[in-house]
Amino acid sequence: MEDRKSLLWACSLLLCAGCLTNSSQKTPNAPPSPPPTPTAQQPTVPEHLVKKDKDPKAAARLLVATAKFSEREAKSLDKDVEQQFKVRYQAKDRYQLALKLDPGCIDAYRGLGRIYVDLGDFERAEETFRRAYVKFPKESIFWYEMAQMHNRRKDFSQAAVHLQKALDMEPENRIYLTTLGLTMARSGQTEQAVALLSRSMGSASAYYNVARMLLHLQRNDEGMHYLRLALQTNPNLENARELLTEIQGGNTGNFRIDFQAGE
Repeated sequence: MEDRKSLLWACSLLLCAGCLTNSSQKTPNAPPSPPPTPTAQQPTVPEHLVKKDKDPKAAARLLVATAKFSEREAKSLDKDVEQQFKVRYQAKDRYQLALKLDPGCIDAYRGLGRIYVDLGDFERAEETFRRAYVKFPKESIFWYEMAQMHNRRKDFSQAAVHLQKALDMEPENRIYLTTLGLTMARSGQTEQAVALLSRSMGSASAYYNVARMLLHLQRNDEGMHYLRLALQTNPNLENARELLTEIQGGNTGNFRIDFQAGE
């Protein structure tokens, strides 16, 4: 179930980088800088959690669940930037408390890193992910999360390095394959992108998604070439047929793929 949820994120991909939804949605204005986080004061564990719950790991899981809820809530608050920041800081505090209760909570590390990325605090996000993959050397997910951070920063070469590391650890992981393929396409390495995406979704869909990326980058001739390849490979690929019809009808909208960090 976790992989299925994350795959939906990976295939929606590139909110700050470029293409899978044909959207003319405006990017909201950059949020104000977050207030400085005090470094001397560490978050304290609420007394009622210590007293009522004899299992600190169970309390940590509860905090992580509520923090994830806050993350989802924050994503729906684009029109209220101040409230969005408050909700994200609330989630950050909960993840930190979860780690205080259970220093081995992988989901808390992931969530804390994601929140720092959403807050634009890439330095703390990178520090969190680095601590995590040192602490959990067999967990490929932190290399993936670090890659998604680099994608958000449009540092596609570093994103590819970290995704390859994750893929070396889990060669059959479709999320990693898809994300690396789209990252390669975004950086202009189309042949490598098609090869990777073909492994995760088949040749026709691989050509189609590379076409969308190239169209987003306004490399229209190449984009149309890959779109025709998609339809030659599978004439019944509905998404490709609809896209071709839109282009022939004069629609030159913003073909985006949004890179998002997985849950």
